[in-house]
Amino acid sequence: MRTFGNIKIITVLILIALSLYSSTNAQAVGGGGEGNPILKTNAQSLKNWQDMRFGMFIHWGPVSLRGTEIGWSRATEVPMNEYDNLYKEFNPALFNAKEWVATAKAAGMKYIVIVSKHHDGFCMFDSKYTDHKITNTPFKRDVLKELSDECRKQGIMFCTYYSILDWYQPFYTTRHGADPRPVFSGDMFRYVEYLKNQINELITKYKTNLLWFDGEWENSWTHENGMDLYAYAKKLNDKILINNRVDKGNIYYKDKASVYAGDFDTPEQEIGEFNPNVPWESCITICNQWAWKPNDKMKSLKECIKTLVRTSGGGGNLLFNVGPMLDGRIEQRQIDRLKEMGAWLKKYGESIYGTQGGPYKPNEWFSSTNKDNRIYIHLTTLPRNVLVLNNLPDRLIKNIQILKGDKLTWKTEESRLLIDMPLKMADENCMVIVIELDKPVKGIQAMDIPQNLILDVDSESIKLKSNPSPKYAGDGVKTLIDKERGSDSFSDGGWLGFEGEDFEATIDLKTQKPISKVKAGFLDDQNSWIFFPKTFEVFVSNDDKDYKSAGKVTLGEPKGNNGASVKDLEVKFKTMDVRYIKIKAEGVKTCPDWHKGAGGKAWIFIDEIMID
Repeated sequence: MRTFGNIKIITVLILIALSLYSSTNAQAVGGGGEGNPILKTNAQSLKNWQDMRFGMFIHWGPVSLRGTEIGWSRATEVPMNEYDNLYKEFNPALFNAKEWVATAKAAGMKYIVIVSKHHDGFCMFDSKYTDHKITNTPFKRDVLKELSDECRKQGIMFCTYYSILDWYQPFYTTRHGADPRPVFSGDMFRYVEYLKNQINELITKYKTNLLWFDGEWENSWTHENGMDLYAYAKKLNDKILINNRVDKGNIYYKDKASVYAGDFDTPEQEIGEFNPNVPWESCITICNQWAWKPNDKMKSLKECIKTLVRTSGGGGNLLFNVGPMLDGRIEQRQIDRLKEMGAWLKKYGESIYGTQGGPYKPNEWFSSTNKDNRIYIHLTTLPRNVLVLNNLPDRLIKNIQILKGDKLTWKTEESRLLIDMPLKMADENCMVIVIELDKPVKGIQAMDIPQNLILDVDSESIKLKSNPSPKYAGDGVKTLIDKERGSDSFSDGGWLGFEGEDFEATIDLKTQKPISKVKAGFLDDQNSWIFFPKTFEVFVSNDDKDYKSAGKVTLGEPKGNNGASVKDLEVKFKTMDVRYIKIKAEGVKTCPDWHKGAGGKAWIFIDEIMID
């Protein structure tokens, strides 16, 4: 008996040690939380997913008939009874799973996450546990099944979003908005049974590879519920990945105890912090609203690519959201933007796919990734003359060049690596530089980058003397510095137009900086009453009171011409330390006598102010 007792004690100690070891490991790889200490993230599934780096999020449902936000507009913007019955008129006849998946592939995306059920309780799949579903609409078809099958055909990983909360189901015990039903009518035991039955369907029937939960924040859902649901899903498929919102630990990888269940973290509408040792994914919209909204403002190509490279540089994935329209199509402008991202990835994808974040930490204009013995530097703004980095310890540099482009010269000085920069960006949206080393990058500690000579003006720094015409206001002052040049079409949304007046803007650089050149782009389209300015002058100051002229360009009175053209006007001067810059462009104001609009108000159109 004593011997048996000792064996029993030793066995208990071993189990405790294994439990502690598993708990410690969970800090890095995640798993089933404190209630399931031996249940861990499938390491191969996680690696495969992280290597993909870029996926498509899809928020869609009957709410697209109203163009309001999915879930959240129920019983707020849209009356509850009206919202809950939208499915009876939902008939997206132009839905085509093949086209959706092809759009994702063309964008360079490797996986798709579609909303199977949002907070409004409507199911985009043929669940046998509810009548509130897509197959009971006039459309009748099973969207999830078609998309799942098509993803397999085209080699895209199929994944599903599922809201834990459900404001439609009577058993769920939290209400939202103007819902008049009493909370005590709910029964969470019955609701959890309903939820698990649907998760079973998504895993077994629809073959989802990843469960993207949401809605865990309400008090109806507990930490114990989260750990239990994680374990339930893993029993059905131990290779499946599950995000942190299955449990109450949705605090974006700031919780290091890993008492909560989940395989990866999910910053929302923001780029996650630099943390390549913890799996995370930023979910961000291509426009503003998750679900489709008519004329919703869409992100520029540069902003889209910047979001992708900064996410990868921080060690995370990007889940980029589109909201299809009420007829089942993704907006053509969104498709076009995604194709542009795909074109960039086709050329520079090796710097994104299968990489790790770092070793240099990202900032607003810079990020880095690495793979084997290569470091990829992503620049969305070009440093002046030279890129200054910290030296790489115990590594020799074999080569530095623009990816798919020219070689660059470099030198090391003490602890600094100095890379000579070209005169212009090799790619106007994001230039990629590759540093090839004699040893693998792995093992280099993460580093901040030293201060570089970067002049990146933000829209808050610019004050206009007068506002542009509402018809030609672009994105406001942001248009002047978004690094996207307006075309020779005055109506392309890339210009600020001023009627019958001069243009004047004051720019605050925040601190004194060495400046030697100021340039701005102007449009001439006399058939549309638009003329180049007569003069372009730059003034500088350090107190925003006493300004002196730094130089002036004079074009004089306009001469007649046909067609439209774009011209950069540039003032160069001896380098001086400056905080404030004032730009004045003298407009024609009134169409000249020889013009067909003689005596009418003339326009001045400006875009892209560049300071060096």
